[in-house]
Amino acid sequence: MSRLHRAAVALAALTTLPAAAGAATFVFEPGAGSILPTETVMFDFNDPARDALVTGTRFRFLTGTSGDGALPAAGDRSRYLSVLAGGEARIAFAAPVFGFSVDLGSLDSYNLLTLNFVGGATQSFTGGQLVALPDGNQSAARTNGRFRFTADPGQQIAGVTFGSGGNSFEIDRLAAAPVPEPALWAMMVGGFGLLGAIVRRRGRARQHRLA
Repeated sequence: MSRLHRAAVALAALTTLPAAAGAATFVFEPGAGSILPTETVMFDFNDPARDALVTGTRFRFLTGTSGDGALPAAGDRSRYLSVLAGGEARIAFAAPVFGFSVDLGSLDSYNLLTLNFVGGATQSFTGGQLVALPDGNQSAARTNGRFRFTADPGQQIAGVTFGSGGNSFEIDRLAAAPVPEPALWAMMVGGFGLLGAIVRRRGRARQHRLA
């Protein structure tokens, strides 16, 4: 099988496989990660009026470091969201998104981030799944950084919930990437189909020559 044929088979599979009940992957950028040009900051927790959209129990909006939270080494070093022991903070996006990124600080094993997908499915990540050594270090890049979550093809993320079994889970600068426009998806699928047709035509021509 040629390299082009293998690529076409893989691309066709992406467009024909049924969507999972809810799944996403993430990338960790240790330290001060960047916000992509395609992302829009939805919550930097510096706007009390917008912060009112965060719901849940036992969370605070803080500046600096105290017994209720540690200023994230990642982020804009200003006001941030801190979820206390036994609490959770829920953020519902105004419209479903394809992915989002967020600064997380001093990750602990008892921190829990849950993605809420359109349709009701969820996917959770513990502190131990997000970083290799979730010991709550307040300054090391290995426990502080930007996490970029991307939904699997066909999935849309409706919101995110931050929970914690102990003090605390610190969050800052949540930025989202919009769901691709239907026209863009149609172009992508059309391109995959065209590539597959070219490969099939070449395959038939090769078989004819060998006959």
